[in-house]
Formats: sequence, structure tokens, C-alpha cells
Amino acid sequence: VAGVIVVAGVELLEWLRIDDPIGAVPVHGICGIWGTLSLGLFACGKYGATGPVAPDNSAPLTGLFYGGGTQVFIAQAIGSLIVTSATFSVAMAVMYLVNLTGTLRVSAEGEVYGLDLHEHGISAYPEYVISALASPAGVTAQPRAAESSPSLAAAKALQRVAMETKIS
Repeated sequence: VAGVIVVAGVELLEWLRIDDPIGAVPVHGICGIWGTLSLGLFACGKYGATGPVAPDNSAPLTGLFYGGGTQVFIAQAIGSLIVTSATFSVAMAVMYLVNLTGTLRVSAEGEVYGLDLHEHGISAYPEYVISALASPAGVTAQPRAAESSPSLAAAKALQRVAMETKIS
């Protein structure tokens, strides 16, 4: 179930235009909420301390699909809302403070060229750059579209500058 939720969560965030490059919200947030809410649906009453060994001598908890009604589901939903609200509030406060230092956003240049090239001076996946030298027929007279694109030319120029800066 979580695999489907992750894919749907990634699509939802993209549709909402929310940037989550590593997928933390769908994997940990949305799937975590699903796991919490699923207890209110599927709790069968076989697990956990109940009866004379429980601290409050309580009866086993059962979820909606096992005749327990909506009580456990509502409790889990309230808990999820509280944890989500607290986490969001703390994260926003921290990001606000980091933003005051001017280090929250990547520079426009870093966004255009990609952070691997901008910060480290190398491409993240150089093996995926189409090269005339790597073509099965050998070197061609005309460069391919990917080799002559303005973004690749700019990236190569930035890489040269980064290498020259490291050398000197």
C-alpha cells in the first residue's frame, strides 16, 4: 500500500508545485500518516497489553473493519494532525531563521546549472551526456543537438571556470 501512496504523494506534490527533491514528504509524512490511520481501520485486538496486565485494565482495541467503530480511527487522525502541525510549525520557524541568514535559497546560477556542477564543479551523471566520441559510428562532423545546446555549453563553461579556480 505504501508504494502506491508514495507514487501518488509525489504526483500530488508536483501538481501542487511543492518542491521536495528527495521525496521525504511522501515517504515519511504521507506514508507515516497512512500507517497511523491504518491502525484505526485494521486493529484486530490481538496485540498490546490488555486485561489484568494492562496499566488500566482496558479492553483490546479494534479498528473499524474489526467491529471497533470509528473511535480508534478518530484518535489516530487527531494524533496525526497534532504531530503534523507541530512538525510543520517547528520546520517553518527554523526555515524562517535560516532564511534570515540568506542561506535558505540556492542562487539563480546554481538553479540554472544544477547544484552538482555549481557547488562541486562536476556533473552528477556525466555518463548520460551524449557525446560524439561515444557514438557507435565514432566522431561525427555535425555535433548532436544535446552537444550544441546552450545549457550544455554554459555548463561546460562553468565547469572550466570551476576547475581553473581550484587549480589557482
